[in-house]
Amino acid sequence: VGIGLKTTGVNHDVLVLALLAVLLIAGLWGWALFFPPSETPPATLKDRSFPEAAEAICTNAAGQLSQFPKAYATPNPIERADVVANSDVILYAMLDQLSALALPSDANEASNITEWLGDWRTYVGDREAYAAALRTDPDARFYVSVKERQQISKPIDFFATMNKMYNCVT
Repeated sequence: VGIGLKTTGVNHDVLVLALLAVLLIAGLWGWALFFPPSETPPATLKDRSFPEAAEAICTNAAGQLSQFPKAYATPNPIERADVVANSDVILYAMLDQLSALALPSDANEASNITEWLGDWRTYVGDREAYAAALRTDPDARFYVSVKERQQISKPIDFFATMNKMYNCVT
């Protein structure tokens, strides 16, 4: 009794394509593991002067804000509006101090900071509108502006976190 190989009619071209696909996938994984892209996200500032000074300003503002009750924990709408409005005064002062800091010489980095500060002002404006609405409508809701199909607080917080300005998040 002899044992022989039975051909199944597999096309030679299919085997070559399958082998190429496996090699391509292995090559892509090898590239990803051994030659990863830059570890620095594009929003990261190389010049650390602004982030270090900003973190000190934001930490001071966060300390002042911690003296207020949480707005969501304030059941009376008029009192809640007062908490938000008083907090906004501190946030606007923080933004004025941040705007007075020297910008990096790199135009792209300076532009990123300017955009971030503008986003922050939009966010505080949203808070201001909420406080005003609460004074006339006890059921008013806090709506946040949208930027690139997401709440504006997301790019604000992303930029702050990427630059180690942890107290500068919303």
